[in-house]
Amino acid sequence: MKSLARKILGGGPVRAVTLFICGLLYNVGRLASYCRARALFPGSDLVCHWSSEIKCPQNITLGKRVIIGSQCTIGAVAPVYLGDDVLLSKNVFIDTGTADISTPVPYAKLSKPIRIEDGVWIGAGAMIMAGVTIGRNSIVAAGTIVRKSVPADSFVTSERPRVQPFRA
Repeated sequence: MKSLARKILGGGPVRAVTLFICGLLYNVGRLASYCRARALFPGSDLVCHWSSEIKCPQNITLGKRVIIGSQCTIGAVAPVYLGDDVLLSKNVFIDTGTADISTPVPYAKLSKPIRIEDGVWIGAGAMIMAGVTIGRNSIVAAGTIVRKSVPADSFVTSERPRVQPFRA
């Protein structure tokens, strides 16, 4: 790479040009992410990383100041509500789709809504399954699989899946 850049630039300031190109590409990516978020959700102040995947955005309702981190997936076959000041860390998976395993193969597809209320922080690698409501000001620890609804002001961990109140 270095010798190729030297050949192109004729022995000029390779490091400066390389840093300039990297910075330019970084800012182009940020601009593309910003434009995509504005196109999907006009009028919102969503911050969404460019690597995140949003399926069926017409079924998603956003509050104010929602942040979606890198490599998140939101599958919204049924309605998904993200309240104000919600933070989804890296690699969070939210999906409203599920299968009815009581039926014979091929299983019937079901979808249930997901509601994430105001002030919720979801840690990296967490999975939120169909039909779950996460109450206000709750925290979901990294790597946790949430299958049941979580009350407000709770901390959910996957160490031993349990809900712990953290505010008195």
